[in-house]
Amino acid sequence: MPDTYRVDVDTTYLRFNPNSPKFYNEITAEIPAFAEYDEQKGPMRIRIFAWIVCLYDPLTPLRREVKDMYKRKVYAGNICGITIHKQTGKYREWVEDMFIGKDKTVNNLIVKFISSFASPEYTQLIAHVVMQETILNKIISGSATKDNQIMFDNSTDKIKSLTNIIYGTGERDEIIEARRALYKQVAYDLSDMRPESVARAFMDGGIPDGWNPYEEGHIPGDIHFVGDDPKIAEHDEE
Repeated sequence: MPDTYRVDVDTTYLRFNPNSPKFYNEITAEIPAFAEYDEQKGPMRIRIFAWIVCLYDPLTPLRREVKDMYKRKVYAGNICGITIHKQTGKYREWVEDMFIGKDKTVNNLIVKFISSFASPEYTQLIAHVVMQETILNKIISGSATKDNQIMFDNSTDKIKSLTNIIYGTGERDEIIEARRALYKQVAYDLSDMRPESVARAFMDGGIPDGWNPYEEGHIPGDIHFVGDDPKIAEHDEE
């Protein structure tokens, strides 16, 4: 991105500032997927990154200023230098694909960017996907109750609602390819919490950052069974 090029948007509260000369280095350092983006777009790559930031940062002013998601995509494209071809008056095919959610690589970058914020909505989304998986297993095995079915339906609605909040789409559903990328990332995040992943982490060098709920230096007490407590034992004999 040339030094004279600037994104015309208030970047005060954005996590990454597209107008900063350090923008590319900062976003690729914190989110490796951006560093791996090797599409043959030349200098347009930086503008694509700026477009993602201006659209999907939770504190982007565009969420307030442009309510409709697709108008917002076009507007963000204009301010980031992703515009229609001057001669044809149309968008290039790769730009159209990106705007309507058909570019799987860009969808993946969007999801990586969104999930990097670890927002409460994203955490809720993971929880509801886990809940659905558990209930679905019961439905398949024939052991589901009426309450399970109600929970499944409610969870489905909640997943749709949370997806709209995360993408900033309001009441409109996001493009299916973007949805697939989002849930693929959810599944990936969940894989880090599976028992085999935890066991592997211990074997590879201990508890990863963020997994230990205790303060540094915490020493657990001796292991004992609840029944060893005299008061509880006395209660049980009564």
